[in-house]
Amino acid sequence: MTRLVVLLASLSLSAAQNLPLPPLPYDYNALEPHIDEATMRVHHLSHHQKYTDTLNGALRKLRDEASTKYLAKMGVDALLKHLEEVPEAVRKTIRNAGGGYVNHAFFFDCMSPNGGGEPSGALSEALSGSFGGLSAFKQMFTLAALEVFGSGWAWLVYDEKAAAEGGASSALRVTATSNQDTPLMQGGLVPLLGIDVWEHAYYLKHQSRRKDYIDDFWAVLNWPEVMERYAVATGASDKEEV
Repeated sequence: MTRLVVLLASLSLSAAQNLPLPPLPYDYNALEPHIDEATMRVHHLSHHQKYTDTLNGALRKLRDEASTKYLAKMGVDALLKHLEEVPEAVRKTIRNAGGGYVNHAFFFDCMSPNGGGEPSGALSEALSGSFGGLSAFKQMFTLAALEVFGSGWAWLVYDEKAAAEGGASSALRVTATSNQDTPLMQGGLVPLLGIDVWEHAYYLKHQSRRKDYIDDFWAVLNWPEVMERYAVATGASDKEEV
């Protein structure tokens, strides 16, 4: 069972129980010298833990009300797709903490001590079909990350609507979100790759040099994970298992 499958299962846990802090798939110092140990410890043990605790508190409030118990039975990823059904009293908390919980688990899996290099296979072909090649994609993604004003994320997503109209090989998009919003909140967008450009993700090592941080991110990017996410999004993973 791949880590992606395990992660998806954890995000789909019924909110009838407290959600755990997802463990890192590597040691805190494993991404050095590109991403430093101090940053990884603060990012995971402080920020991701805080999102986890805040989200669990909001989920308990949903469980306490008969009219919202059905929401508490959704996985976090599904809940973020149905924010309009969440009571206004906890909607902002679910949006921010739930997004932070999901985004950080996703982001940490985007990196690996054995990262870097280039993608291959179907994802490589899709990057060529959608952007003209890996180099053009990296330039567009880097620009999107640099242009996020304040705190937020840059993403590579699979656009299910575009795939239905023009085929999977040209359905990749680069987008950005503010704060802890996630492409999951927008119908039909499946996140494949994301970079956290909140200052807490890079300020201890890179200070205000966001571009240097993004360059270091490419050096630890876990392309096999992104390739697996693309295979799942397109249904190729299921076909291979038959």
